[in-house]
Amino acid sequence: MRDVVILVVDDHETVRLGVSAALQHQWGDPSDGGPTIIQADSVEAALEAIRSRKVDLAVLDLRLAEGSGLQVAEIVREEDHPTRCVVLTSVRSPKAVIRSFETGVVVAVIEKSQGISPLVEAIEVGIRGHSILTARDAEAARRQLIQDGALDRSLLNDKENRYADLVADGLSDQDIADQMFVAPTTVRNVLSKIYKKLGIEGRNKLSALVWAERPEGGALQ
Repeated sequence: MRDVVILVVDDHETVRLGVSAALQHQWGDPSDGGPTIIQADSVEAALEAIRSRKVDLAVLDLRLAEGSGLQVAEIVREEDHPTRCVVLTSVRSPKAVIRSFETGVVVAVIEKSQGISPLVEAIEVGIRGHSILTARDAEAARRQLIQDGALDRSLLNDKENRYADLVADGLSDQDIADQMFVAPTTVRNVLSKIYKKLGIEGRNKLSALVWAERPEGGALQ
């Protein structure tokens, strides 16, 4: 772990210091060949650290006082930093797993209750350029969401998914017709097919299903 830089991001100082100390105890300090461990308490501070120096791996608390650790991961991907990420969470929810996988830079989602060993393993795997989090994990999480009553977009074609999003955005049948360049009767027919495919009663339930899968629509953990 010599010359490796690890960033620990958590808005609770006790947790941040505890994780940092546990990792330093695992590998030793830099003078003993261990990693350099730095800390940040917010999305902004984490991004400042990543942009100002080469950070090999960031340990991200999922829930921060202002925002989410996944915001850091998504910006790491967008700005093409070499940083790999491990997400720490109180509960490893399906939503968190799916969104973490979709970032392309998160190598593992670890529950805090699991202790330090899984975190150490995930960090070592990430430093080597590999990932514990797989497409199979994301697919299993999607199946769990669907089983729990979430929107199964695979039941809808591309046009129907577009209509579902427009309904959730609050557009009326006439608004959707204008945007899709069709007659209002066509909109009503398409929506009727959507309701039947999903086994739901109307646009209120459809809107709720769409909003539940959006980042703003529900807690990640």
